Amino acid sequence: MPIFEYTCRACDQQFETLVLSIRDKISCPRCHGDQVDKQLSVFSAPAAGVDSEPNSGACTGTPQTCGCR
Repeated sequence: MPIFEYTCRACDQQFETLVLSIRDKISCPRCHGDQVDKQLSVFSAPAAGVDSEPNSGACTGTPQTCGCR
C-alpha cells in the first residue's frame, strides 16, 4: 500500500495519503478539493562516506531484528 505525496491546486496544501486503489478519489484534507497534483517523492538514503559506521544508514532489518529506535 503506497503512500503518495500531493499538492492541492486550490489551496496549495501539500499532503500525503495512503492509496489503496488507483480508483480512489484523492481530495485535499484542508479544502476538500479534488484538483490535486501528484508530487515526485524523494527517498531517504545515507550519504556515502559521511559516517564511518557500517549500519549508519536506513534500517534494513525486520521489526524483530531491527536495532534502531
